[in-house]
Amino acid sequence: MAFFSRRKNKREQRAAKIDDAFNRVYSQIENIDSWEDPKKLEHYILDSCEQIIASTKAMERQKTEYRIVTQYLNDIKALENLPKETSRDLRSAATHICELQQSMDEVRNTQRNISDVQYQIISDEENDMPEIINRFAADEIYQAKLKKNLAYIEGEKSRWEIEREELMGQTKLFKHMAMAVLVCFMTLIILLYVMYAATQADITIWLLMVLFICATSGFIIFIRQNSISREGRNALIRLNQAISVLNVERMKYVNVTNSIEFLKDKYFVNSAAELQYVWEQYQDKLRDRKRYIQNNDDLEFYNDKLERVLGEIGLSDDKIWLNQVNALVNKQDMADCRHRLVMRRQKIRDRLDDHRRIVQEERDEIDRLMSRHEHYLPEIQEIIKSVDRLCGTHSSVNEKDKNVGS
Repeated sequence: MAFFSRRKNKREQRAAKIDDAFNRVYSQIENIDSWEDPKKLEHYILDSCEQIIASTKAMERQKTEYRIVTQYLNDIKALENLPKETSRDLRSAATHICELQQSMDEVRNTQRNISDVQYQIISDEENDMPEIINRFAADEIYQAKLKKNLAYIEGEKSRWEIEREELMGQTKLFKHMAMAVLVCFMTLIILLYVMYAATQADITIWLLMVLFICATSGFIIFIRQNSISREGRNALIRLNQAISVLNVERMKYVNVTNSIEFLKDKYFVNSAAELQYVWEQYQDKLRDRKRYIQNNDDLEFYNDKLERVLGEIGLSDDKIWLNQVNALVNKQDMADCRHRLVMRRQKIRDRLDDHRRIVQEERDEIDRLMSRHEHYLPEIQEIIKSVDRLCGTHSSVNEKDKNVGS
């Protein structure tokens, strides 16, 4: 580590010196006004040097990524060549993790038909809910029974009211009939008295017959009048009883209805059956939460086990496989992962080749320009040498001279 640190510090110092040289040369070039002046070519050379440095930095980043991808491929190879016992432990832990994650996803995606407000209310009265539901159902049955009784009693009340009104009508009718009989009786008595006074005839038989008819009619009217009066009193008693019972039943109906409406408003339901359904949804959701917590605890256990097994293998990056457990279980997923890494490494290699080509073309262009002109700022030559040392480039002209000399 110390060696790399010293190397990094030297590289930074060298880059700082190059930056200072760039600044000095740029300040001198800016004072040259004629574009025909060969010194202006030095500006182009400096731009080429900057392009070489930028491409070299990009190459370093690509090389770092290339090494990381290669390490991942080596890790895959190591995972595929594990001993049987280690491979079995690894696959067992990964399989449990996949199953637990799938189970937790199912729990998260399961929708229960119960609102958060309903869940909170029922949670506060969880122990009393069976009794509340039973009482709710019993109140609904009792309410239906009272409603039926009210309809029957209303009918009875109406019947006794009609019957009382009919009896009262008959009472008035028989009163009129009694008056008519009395008038007829008096009229016949007067006629018989007039006949006796005028003719001195014997009217005893006629008088007896009139008395008999009037007495019989009066007796019949009296009997019927008593019967009507008795039936009227009976009807009034029954009507009062019906009204009394009706008032009691109405009070019971109002009380049970208020109790039912209170439960409806409290639990946001329309019936006891719906409350029973919401209660079942609450129990299912409660089981889902307990199942999720248990699965989460098991998942932590198997994640720790998988992390321990991966750490014993000695991979370059064992943490990344904690998020790639499917590849540890499914060979096809592992093959797809390897294929993606191979394709990625090939693209990196192609980009590295492109950067090398760009760097070499820029360096060759610098050699070409320098071979056409003799005079350059001393800083230019120093910059080019520093860039060669920093970026690992070289002059193609010098290489050719060396080849010819050899």
